[in-house]
Amino acid sequence: MQSKIHKVGVIFFVLFFLLLFANCTLKGDMDNQITIKINSIDEKSKKRRINMFDTVEVRKEGFGWLMKTFNVVGVYKTDSTGSVKIKIDSTKISEIHILGLHEFGIDMYYPGHLKNNQEVDIEVRSYKEYWK
Repeated sequence: MQSKIHKVGVIFFVLFFLLLFANCTLKGDMDNQITIKINSIDEKSKKRRINMFDTVEVRKEGFGWLMKTFNVVGVYKTDSTGSVKIKIDSTKISEIHILGLHEFGIDMYYPGHLKNNQEVDIEVRSYKEYWK
């Protein structure tokens, strides 16, 4: 009786580690990283927001029950030219927020949409115009 229980325990132990190993991916997070340049663009003039130093918040898709969650993975500041270079994971849905003084802009990118060294323009609009 004890030997049957011992064999069953060993089988479950081996199966557990095989499933654990099967769930591990060979490609690490650093292999999936791409570099993109985000430009903050004014919605009215269609020009870069120079010397505004907007905050860029990058969110990555997380696990959620019923609804997707987007966890913050980085917060950056635009430089004097209105742009910032960042590295993001190309295999997850990314949501990029640009927050300025009384202005905001949001854009979402799906896996495969962004390429390495790509420039992304996100239009920023005033809160007052949005709520009209």
